Amino acid sequence: MKISFVSELASAGVQGPIEGYNSLDELLSTTPSPGGQAAQLLPTTPTAAYTHPKWMEPYFDPSTPRNVTALMGKSAYLSCRVRNLANKTVSWIRHRDIHILTVGSYTYTSDQRFQATHHQDTDDWTLQIKWAQKRDAGMYECQISTQPVRSYFVRLNVVVPTATILGGPDLHVDKGSTINLTCTVKFSPEPPAYIFWYHHEEVINYDSSRGGVSVITEKGDVTTSFLLIQNADLADSGKYSCAPSNADVASVRVHVLNVRAIISGEHPEAMQTGSSGCQYNWLTIVLLLGLVLGYSRQCNAAALPGAPGSPGLPGLPSTSGREGAAAARKRCPAATSCRQATCQGPAKRSCHR
Repeated sequence: MKISFVSELASAGVQGPIEGYNSLDELLSTTPSPGGQAAQLLPTTPTAAYTHPKWMEPYFDPSTPRNVTALMGKSAYLSCRVRNLANKTVSWIRHRDIHILTVGSYTYTSDQRFQATHHQDTDDWTLQIKWAQKRDAGMYECQISTQPVRSYFVRLNVVVPTATILGGPDLHVDKGSTINLTCTVKFSPEPPAYIFWYHHEEVINYDSSRGGVSVITEKGDVTTSFLLIQNADLADSGKYSCAPSNADVASVRVHVLNVRAIISGEHPEAMQTGSSGCQYNWLTIVLLLGLVLGYSRQCNAAALPGAPGSPGLPGLPSTSGREGAAAARKRCPAATSCRQATCQGPAKRSCHR
Protein backbone atom coordinates (compact mmCIF):
# COMPACT_ATOMS: atom_id res chain seq x y z
CA MET A 1 0.00 0.00 0.00
CA LYS A 2 2.90 2.34 0.85
CA ILE A 3 4.70 1.59 -2.43
CA SER A 4 1.56 2.25 -4.46
CA PHE A 5 1.03 5.62 -2.79
CA VAL A 6 4.65 6.70 -3.46
CA SER A 7 4.27 5.77 -7.14
CA GLU A 8 1.14 7.88 -7.49
CA LEU A 9 2.88 10.91 -5.99
CA ALA A 10 5.89 10.55 -8.32
CA SER A 11 3.77 10.20 -11.45
CA ALA A 12 1.80 13.32 -10.52
CA GLY A 13 4.97 15.40 -10.79
CA VAL A 14 5.49 17.12 -7.44
CA GLN A 15 6.23 20.80 -8.17
CA GLY A 16 7.61 21.87 -4.78
CA PRO A 17 7.89 21.04 -1.06
CA ILE A 18 4.86 19.97 0.93
CA GLU A 19 4.68 22.36 3.83
CA GLY A 20 5.56 20.83 7.19
CA TYR A 21 7.37 17.70 5.94
CA ASN A 22 11.01 16.98 5.23
CA SER A 23 10.57 13.98 2.95
CA LEU A 24 8.09 11.54 1.55
CA ASP A 25 9.07 9.08 4.31
CA GLU A 26 7.88 11.51 6.91
CA LEU A 27 4.78 12.21 4.86
CA LEU A 28 3.99 8.50 4.92
CA SER A 29 4.69 7.94 8.59
CA THR A 30 1.46 7.18 10.44
CA THR A 31 0.18 6.88 14.04
CA PRO A 32 -2.67 4.54 14.93
CA SER A 33 -5.74 6.35 16.20
CA PRO A 34 -8.15 5.21 18.82
CA GLY A 35 -10.80 2.82 17.64
CA GLY A 36 -8.71 1.47 14.77
CA GLN A 37 -9.39 4.46 12.47
CA ALA A 38 -7.25 5.30 9.50
CA ALA A 39 -3.69 6.47 10.09
CA GLN A 40 -3.03 10.19 10.50
CA LEU A 41 -0.08 12.14 9.09
CA LEU A 42 2.38 13.49 11.61
CA PRO A 43 3.82 16.95 10.71
CA THR A 44 7.45 17.80 11.44
CA THR A 45 9.46 21.01 11.38
CA PRO A 46 9.79 22.58 7.83
CA THR A 47 13.22 22.25 6.21
CA ALA A 48 14.93 23.29 2.89
CA ALA A 49 12.83 23.70 -0.30
CA TYR A 50 12.25 20.71 -2.54
CA THR A 51 14.46 20.49 -5.68
CA HIS A 52 13.10 19.29 -9.02
CA PRO A 53 14.81 16.36 -10.68
CA LYS A 54 16.77 17.28 -13.80
CA TRP A 55 14.40 15.42 -16.08
CA MET A 56 11.55 17.69 -14.98
CA GLU A 57 13.30 20.95 -16.03
CA PRO A 58 12.53 22.56 -19.46
CA TYR A 59 15.08 21.78 -22.15
CA PHE A 60 15.60 22.31 -25.89
CA ASP A 61 15.27 19.55 -28.42
CA PRO A 62 18.80 19.38 -29.93
CA SER A 63 17.46 18.13 -33.26
CA THR A 64 15.97 21.58 -34.01
CA PRO A 65 17.75 23.16 -37.03
CA ARG A 66 20.28 25.84 -36.11
CA ASN A 67 20.64 27.25 -39.65
CA VAL A 68 17.68 28.39 -41.72
CA THR A 69 17.80 29.75 -45.28
CA ALA A 70 14.95 31.89 -46.56
CA LEU A 71 14.18 33.45 -49.92
CA MET A 72 14.01 37.24 -49.96
CA GLY A 73 10.42 38.43 -50.15
CA LYS A 74 9.05 35.13 -48.80
CA SER A 75 8.26 34.06 -45.22
CA ALA A 76 11.06 32.71 -43.02
CA TYR A 77 10.30 30.18 -40.26
CA LEU A 78 12.61 29.71 -37.25
CA SER A 79 11.72 26.76 -35.05
CA CYS A 80 12.41 26.29 -31.33
CA ARG A 81 11.29 23.00 -29.75
CA VAL A 82 11.02 23.06 -25.94
CA ARG A 83 10.29 19.99 -23.80
CA ASN A 84 8.76 20.08 -20.30
CA LEU A 85 8.00 23.80 -20.54
CA ALA A 86 5.42 23.64 -17.71
CA ASN A 87 4.63 27.18 -16.56
CA LYS A 88 7.70 28.80 -18.16
CA THR A 89 7.63 31.22 -21.10
CA VAL A 90 9.39 31.10 -24.48
CA SER A 91 10.65 34.36 -26.01
CA TRP A 92 12.33 35.21 -29.33
CA ILE A 93 15.11 37.84 -29.34
CA ARG A 94 16.93 39.38 -32.32
CA HIS A 95 20.56 39.16 -31.34
CA ARG A 96 22.11 42.01 -33.36
CA ASP A 97 20.25 44.68 -31.37
CA ILE A 98 19.01 42.57 -28.40
CA HIS A 99 15.45 43.39 -29.40
CA ILE A 100 12.64 41.31 -27.90
CA LEU A 101 10.40 40.19 -30.74
CA THR A 102 7.86 37.89 -29.08
CA VAL A 103 6.98 36.68 -25.58
CA GLY A 104 4.87 33.57 -25.66
CA SER A 105 2.32 34.12 -28.43
CA TYR A 106 2.41 37.89 -27.99
CA THR A 107 4.31 40.03 -30.52
CA TYR A 108 6.41 42.49 -28.54
CA THR A 109 7.78 44.54 -31.47
CA SER A 110 6.00 47.14 -33.57
CA ASP A 111 7.17 45.32 -36.72
CA GLN A 112 4.12 43.18 -37.39
CA ARG A 113 6.08 40.98 -39.79
CA PHE A 114 7.15 38.99 -36.72
CA GLN A 115 4.77 36.45 -35.22
CA ALA A 116 5.23 33.51 -32.85
CA THR A 117 3.12 30.37 -33.15
CA HIS A 118 2.89 27.52 -30.64
CA HIS A 119 2.27 23.99 -31.90
CA GLN A 120 1.22 21.98 -28.86
CA ASP A 121 1.47 18.62 -30.57
CA THR A 122 5.19 19.12 -31.30
CA ASP A 123 6.18 21.58 -28.53
CA ASP A 124 7.37 23.95 -31.26
CA TRP A 125 7.55 27.70 -30.80
CA THR A 126 7.96 28.97 -34.37
CA LEU A 127 8.98 32.54 -35.19
CA GLN A 128 7.58 33.63 -38.56
CA ILE A 129 9.14 36.56 -40.41
CA LYS A 130 6.90 37.69 -43.25
CA TRP A 131 8.40 39.16 -46.43
CA ALA A 132 11.96 38.49 -45.29
CA GLN A 133 14.49 41.17 -46.24
CA LYS A 134 18.26 41.06 -46.51
CA ARG A 135 18.55 43.04 -43.25
CA ASP A 136 16.67 40.27 -41.39
CA ALA A 137 19.62 37.93 -41.76
CA GLY A 138 21.57 37.13 -38.60
CA MET A 139 21.35 35.36 -35.24
CA TYR A 140 18.09 34.88 -33.32
CA GLU A 141 17.77 33.64 -29.75
CA CYS A 142 15.02 31.40 -28.39
CA GLN A 143 14.92 31.88 -24.63
CA ILE A 144 13.21 30.03 -21.75
CA SER A 145 12.34 32.04 -18.63
CA THR A 146 14.21 29.77 -16.21
CA GLN A 147 16.69 30.99 -13.59
CA PRO A 148 19.19 31.37 -15.11
CA VAL A 149 17.62 31.69 -18.56
CA ARG A 150 18.29 29.01 -21.16
CA SER A 151 18.94 29.96 -24.79
CA TYR A 152 18.96 28.28 -28.17
CA PHE A 153 20.46 30.15 -31.14
CA VAL A 154 19.25 29.94 -34.74
CA ARG A 155 20.98 31.68 -37.66
CA LEU A 156 18.84 33.05 -40.51
CA ASN A 157 20.31 33.42 -44.01
CA VAL A 158 18.35 35.49 -46.53
CA VAL A 159 19.42 34.77 -50.10
CA VAL A 160 18.70 36.59 -53.34
CA PRO A 161 18.54 34.21 -56.33
CA THR A 162 20.65 35.41 -59.24
CA ALA A 163 20.16 34.68 -62.95
CA THR A 164 23.07 34.93 -65.40
CA ILE A 165 23.38 34.28 -69.15
CA LEU A 166 26.82 32.88 -69.91
CA GLY A 167 29.01 34.74 -72.40
CA GLY A 168 27.23 38.09 -72.09
CA PRO A 169 26.70 40.93 -72.49
CA ASP A 170 27.25 40.45 -76.26
CA LEU A 171 27.43 37.32 -78.39
CA HIS A 172 28.35 37.18 -82.08
CA VAL A 173 26.94 34.26 -84.01
CA ASP A 174 27.60 33.10 -87.56
CA LYS A 175 24.62 33.18 -89.87
CA GLY A 176 23.24 29.70 -90.42
CA SER A 177 24.71 28.30 -87.20
CA THR A 178 22.85 27.46 -83.96
CA ILE A 179 22.30 30.08 -81.26
CA ASN A 180 22.95 28.42 -77.89
CA LEU A 181 22.09 30.59 -74.86
CA THR A 182 22.66 29.22 -71.34
CA CYS A 183 20.92 30.79 -68.33
CA THR A 184 21.91 29.72 -64.80
CA VAL A 185 19.96 30.44 -61.59
CA LYS A 186 22.06 30.35 -58.41
CA PHE A 187 21.55 30.96 -54.67
CA SER A 188 18.00 29.68 -54.68
CA PRO A 189 16.73 27.48 -51.82
CA GLU A 190 14.43 25.81 -54.33
CA PRO A 191 14.40 25.59 -58.15
CA PRO A 192 12.33 28.24 -59.95
CA ALA A 193 8.80 27.18 -60.83
CA TYR A 194 9.37 28.33 -64.42
CA ILE A 195 11.84 30.18 -66.69
CA PHE A 196 10.60 32.31 -69.59
CA TRP A 197 12.78 33.39 -72.53
CA TYR A 198 12.17 36.71 -74.29
CA HIS A 199 13.30 38.15 -77.63
CA HIS A 200 12.77 41.90 -78.03
CA GLU A 201 10.62 41.94 -74.85
CA GLU A 202 8.27 39.31 -76.30
CA VAL A 203 7.93 35.78 -74.97
CA ILE A 204 9.55 33.30 -77.34
CA ASN A 205 6.99 30.93 -78.83
CA TYR A 206 8.56 27.51 -79.17
CA ASP A 207 5.80 26.40 -81.55
CA SER A 208 6.08 29.35 -83.93
CA SER A 209 6.13 28.95 -87.70
CA ARG A 210 9.83 29.76 -87.73
CA GLY A 211 10.66 26.37 -86.21
CA GLY A 212 13.96 25.17 -84.89
CA VAL A 213 13.44 26.76 -81.43
CA SER A 214 13.71 24.58 -78.30
CA VAL A 215 14.37 24.96 -74.56
CA ILE A 216 15.97 22.45 -72.18
CA THR A 217 15.81 23.09 -68.42
CA GLU A 218 17.76 21.15 -65.79
CA LYS A 219 16.70 21.80 -62.16
CA GLY A 220 18.93 21.33 -59.14
CA ASP A 221 21.02 23.33 -56.69
CA VAL A 222 21.94 25.38 -59.76
CA THR A 223 19.12 25.45 -62.31
CA THR A 224 20.21 25.72 -65.96
CA SER A 225 18.04 26.58 -68.96
CA PHE A 226 19.29 26.22 -72.56
CA LEU A 227 17.71 28.15 -75.44
CA LEU A 228 18.55 26.64 -78.85
CA ILE A 229 17.74 28.44 -82.12
CA GLN A 230 18.81 26.55 -85.21
CA ASN A 231 19.78 28.07 -88.57
CA ALA A 232 20.31 31.58 -87.19
CA ASP A 233 19.29 34.42 -89.50
CA LEU A 234 19.89 38.16 -89.36
CA ALA A 235 16.34 38.60 -88.03
CA ASP A 236 17.33 36.57 -84.95
CA SER A 237 19.66 39.33 -83.79
CA GLY A 238 18.68 41.44 -80.82
CA LYS A 239 18.14 41.32 -77.08
CA TYR A 240 17.41 37.97 -75.39
CA SER A 241 16.26 37.75 -71.76
CA CYS A 242 16.00 34.92 -69.25
CA ALA A 243 13.25 35.48 -66.63
CA PRO A 244 13.08 32.93 -63.76
CA SER A 245 10.09 32.96 -61.41
CA ASN A 246 12.26 33.72 -58.35
CA ALA A 247 15.07 35.94 -59.68
CA ASP A 248 15.69 39.14 -61.58
CA VAL A 249 15.84 39.10 -65.37
CA ALA A 250 19.19 38.48 -67.10
CA SER A 251 19.78 39.74 -70.65
CA VAL A 252 22.27 39.41 -73.49
CA ARG A 253 22.49 40.92 -76.96
CA VAL A 254 23.02 38.55 -79.89
CA HIS A 255 24.55 39.67 -83.20
CA VAL A 256 24.04 37.35 -86.18
CA LEU A 257 26.75 38.15 -88.75
CA ASN A 258 27.58 37.07 -92.27
CA VAL A 259 30.85 35.12 -92.59
CA ARG A 260 31.88 36.98 -95.75
CA ALA A 261 31.39 40.30 -94.01
CA ILE A 262 33.53 39.08 -91.12
CA ILE A 263 36.39 37.94 -93.37
CA SER A 264 36.34 41.17 -95.39
CA GLY A 265 36.92 43.09 -92.18
CA GLU A 266 33.53 44.79 -91.89
CA HIS A 267 32.85 43.17 -88.49
CA PRO A 268 36.07 41.88 -86.94
CA GLU A 269 34.38 41.14 -83.58
CA ALA A 270 34.63 37.78 -81.88
CA MET A 271 32.09 35.20 -82.92
CA GLN A 272 30.27 32.34 -81.26
CA THR A 273 29.77 29.40 -83.59
CA GLY A 274 29.28 26.36 -81.46
CA SER A 275 32.67 25.44 -80.03
CA SER A 276 34.72 27.29 -82.65
CA GLY A 277 35.14 30.27 -80.33
CA CYS A 278 37.14 33.08 -81.94
CA GLN A 279 38.60 31.25 -84.93
CA TYR A 280 37.10 33.75 -87.40
CA ASN A 281 38.66 36.62 -85.51
CA TRP A 282 42.16 35.14 -85.93
CA LEU A 283 41.49 34.45 -89.60
CA THR A 284 40.56 38.10 -90.11
CA ILE A 285 43.74 39.27 -88.41
CA VAL A 286 45.90 37.00 -90.58
CA LEU A 287 44.23 38.24 -93.77
CA LEU A 288 44.64 41.87 -92.76
CA LEU A 289 48.31 41.34 -91.94
CA GLY A 290 48.79 39.75 -95.35
CA LEU A 291 47.21 42.73 -97.08
CA VAL A 292 49.35 45.18 -95.10
CA LEU A 293 52.56 43.30 -95.90
CA GLY A 294 51.66 43.11 -99.57
CA TYR A 295 50.91 46.83 -99.74
CA SER A 296 54.19 47.61 -97.97
CA ARG A 297 56.15 45.59 -100.51
CA GLN A 298 54.41 47.42 -103.36
CA CYS A 299 55.41 50.78 -101.88
CA ASN A 300 59.03 49.67 -101.50
CA ALA A 301 59.07 48.49 -105.10
CA ALA A 302 57.70 51.84 -106.30
CA ALA A 303 60.33 53.75 -104.31
CA LEU A 304 63.25 51.75 -105.80
CA PRO A 305 62.38 51.00 -109.42
CA GLY A 306 65.97 50.49 -110.52
CA ALA A 307 66.92 48.05 -107.83
CA PRO A 308 67.50 44.55 -109.04
CA GLY A 309 64.80 42.07 -108.14
CA SER A 310 62.30 44.76 -107.13
CA PRO A 311 58.80 43.32 -107.07
CA GLY A 312 56.11 44.95 -109.08
CA LEU A 313 52.39 45.21 -108.62
CA PRO A 314 50.29 42.08 -108.56
CA GLY A 315 50.05 40.66 -112.04
CA LEU A 316 53.39 42.15 -113.22
CA PRO A 317 56.62 40.15 -113.35
CA SER A 318 59.64 41.25 -111.34
CA THR A 319 61.92 43.69 -113.24
CA SER A 320 65.52 44.83 -113.03
CA GLY A 321 67.68 47.47 -114.65
CA ARG A 322 66.22 49.11 -117.75
CA GLU A 323 63.10 46.91 -117.67
CA GLY A 324 62.35 48.26 -114.19
CA ALA A 325 62.85 51.84 -115.33
CA ALA A 326 60.60 51.26 -118.32
CA ALA A 327 57.89 49.82 -116.11
CA ALA A 328 58.21 52.80 -113.79
CA ARG A 329 57.84 55.24 -116.75
CA LYS A 330 54.67 53.44 -117.81
CA ARG A 331 53.24 53.90 -114.33
CA CYS A 332 53.97 57.63 -114.21
CA PRO A 333 50.89 58.82 -116.18
CA ALA A 334 48.65 57.08 -113.58
CA ALA A 335 50.13 59.11 -110.71
CA THR A 336 47.93 61.83 -109.32
CA SER A 337 50.85 64.21 -108.95
CA CYS A 338 54.51 64.34 -109.70
CA ARG A 339 55.23 63.98 -106.03
CA GLN A 340 53.70 60.50 -106.16
CA ALA A 341 55.65 59.56 -109.29
CA THR A 342 58.84 57.60 -108.88
CA CYS A 343 60.20 58.28 -112.40
CA GLN A 344 63.74 59.49 -112.96
CA GLY A 345 65.37 61.36 -115.85
CA PRO A 346 63.29 61.65 -119.07
CA ALA A 347 60.35 59.95 -117.41
CA LYS A 348 60.23 62.70 -114.79
CA ARG A 349 60.09 65.41 -117.48
CA SER A 350 57.22 63.59 -119.22
CA CYS A 351 55.29 63.68 -115.94
CA HIS A 352 55.55 67.48 -115.79
CA ARG A 353 53.91 67.68 -119.17
